[in-house]
Amino acid sequence: MDQPLVTPATFASHPEKEGPAIALAVLPVALAEHYRDGPFIVVIRTGEEFARWLRAPLPGAEALQVQGLIGELEPWLLAAQGTVPIPLDVVLDDPASEFSALYRLVDVRNARDVRVTIPARPGFFKAVRLAASLQLPVRLLPGQPDAAALAELSQALEFYLHDPLVETPIEFFQSTLAVFRGLDDGSLWSILEHDPAEVSPRDASGRPLLAPHFVESHLRRLLDEGAECAGCRWQSLCRGYFKHPDPAYDCAGIKGLLGAVEAAGDEITRDLAAWETSPHHE
Repeated sequence: MDQPLVTPATFASHPEKEGPAIALAVLPVALAEHYRDGPFIVVIRTGEEFARWLRAPLPGAEALQVQGLIGELEPWLLAAQGTVPIPLDVVLDDPASEFSALYRLVDVRNARDVRVTIPARPGFFKAVRLAASLQLPVRLLPGQPDAAALAELSQALEFYLHDPLVETPIEFFQSTLAVFRGLDDGSLWSILEHDPAEVSPRDASGRPLLAPHFVESHLRRLLDEGAECAGCRWQSLCRGYFKHPDPAYDCAGIKGLLGAVEAAGDEITRDLAAWETSPHHE
């Protein structure tokens, strides 16, 4: 489960030579064609858009976020070719029905970096398992999971922790585990690329969907309103992530899931310490 050299579209803020960091914009194609205000990701929704940006991405384009095309064959034949290795973030809309099409990315990954983004919708674990077996990095978007999704998230966590098939990252598990082991200090907003101060999706007019300071103001509002975040042991990691968009969401199941990740991190730390002090360790 080592980190790959490059994971597509997992970008932090890009610093200017001087001054504050610039958020990575996530743009529809029409805006991306004329965008000159910093690095950006292009949201691709048609085969024609995909072909155009694969062949000749404009300066500043860091990756293509491809939505709704996994069911088509021709775009992926094209993506497996070419001399411009722009990374791809392939978003599944319905993981339970689309998972078998992930085989189309096998040749693509030999030509460019590819990641699969999988929302926690019914049946998503099949897509997680297949993506991992194909050695594709995964970004798993939990949203505000119901009981069924939480059960699948627990399955996915066990798979990530214990299955020998897993050689590439499955986020948000990988970075959360690193936080619990004291190897990182990020929040779930940052880990899942949802912090608008770092990654800023734009509407058709170019306006940010969320203000850059949204995370801090959102958490402050939750604390002011007496939300359960106030006494939550994972407040610094979550920062109200699971209280958006519905601030009334009950986090009991999520706390159990995070507790399982924390316990796994503690076990890994203990096992490493025991191994390092073992007389058989050289």
